[in-house]
Amino acid sequence: MIKSNCHNAYTSRTQRLVRLVRLMTLQVRVLLHAMYKEIARTREITQELKTDATLGEVLEELAQKYGKDFKTVVDPKTGQISADTLVMLNGLSVRKVDIQLKDKDVIMISVPVGGG
Repeated sequence: MIKSNCHNAYTSRTQRLVRLVRLMTLQVRVLLHAMYKEIARTREITQELKTDATLGEVLEELAQKYGKDFKTVVDPKTGQISADTLVMLNGLSVRKVDIQLKDKDVIMISVPVGGG
């Protein structure tokens, strides 16, 4: 009987810790198109981040992991998203990298499409 009570208390404490960690993190989906999809060899990445994460932190993490063209997403001169890259957050085009992310946000990275 004692063993069962200890197991139940341990399980309950573990479940509370898991819930607490989930409250302290957020998940975002990163959708990749064009050359970014080719470099990463996937079209979608799910990232778990700390609750105060910014778009810039996600882009920096991708640049460190994949290198190449991911390093040019943020223009080093302006500190903003390069004009040569299309980054959308929840369907809206963005240029600033200091945007605070929320749980379940969707980031899309592609190249701008032009026509004539």
